[in-house]
Amino acid sequence: MKNDTRFQPLLACLVATTVLLAGCSSTATSTSNSPAGEVRPTQATEQTSEIAYVQRDLTHVERSGEIYLMRGLLNIFSRGMDVMASRMRSRGLDAVSFNHSNWKPYADDILRRSKQKKISYPIIIMGHSLGGNEAPKMANYLAANGVKTELIVAFDPTEPQVVGSGIDEVVSYYLPNGRNTIRRTAGFKGKLSNIDMSGDPNIEHTNIEKNRKLQDKAINRTMQLTRKLSRSQRAQIKERDINSAS
Repeated sequence: MKNDTRFQPLLACLVATTVLLAGCSSTATSTSNSPAGEVRPTQATEQTSEIAYVQRDLTHVERSGEIYLMRGLLNIFSRGMDVMASRMRSRGLDAVSFNHSNWKPYADDILRRSKQKKISYPIIIMGHSLGGNEAPKMANYLAANGVKTELIVAFDPTEPQVVGSGIDEVVSYYLPNGRNTIRRTAGFKGKLSNIDMSGDPNIEHTNIEKNRKLQDKAINRTMQLTRKLSRSQRAQIKERDINSAS
């Protein structure tokens, strides 16, 4: 029987995608990471601030805090971060999910607003896979520019990371690959927990952020760290939303 060549391009695409995804948990890399004392402060730009702003919606916000959730490679297997963001928004939290490669515009928007005293603390950052790699980097960048991060939650980062000063609490749920824990530097004075999830046979790299129990823990901790806003405080946030758009 002759080979049917009609599906060869599709098969090639599938093979390439499989290779990329297989490397996500072991060989994928991301940007460099340094704790606060080793990062040079930079100025936020209007362009990056606008990019971050247009992807946010504050009309539902009833609690303090800003929560940033990062997806991993190709936005395929990290949709649990979107689910968590949606669950948080339903509870009145300012939560946004996005690809890990886009964290700097959000960070620069935070820095811009910090100078205007328009930050709603606490700042909380979460990420899966490559997003788990970037979460400490975003927090270290903010700390280098004078903005504190209250909580980092990482879901199976793929590379070793460090956290420095200006970060209060770090929780990393990980499947050991020999090099994917988060460690403290001399400036870190907070609480750091690397939690090995390899004992649960139902948890894999591609579903760890979808695990309901782990999601609940992250959301419950976020609720503990945030507070219900008064009517006037909610009005101020909505006014900030309008003014940022103008």
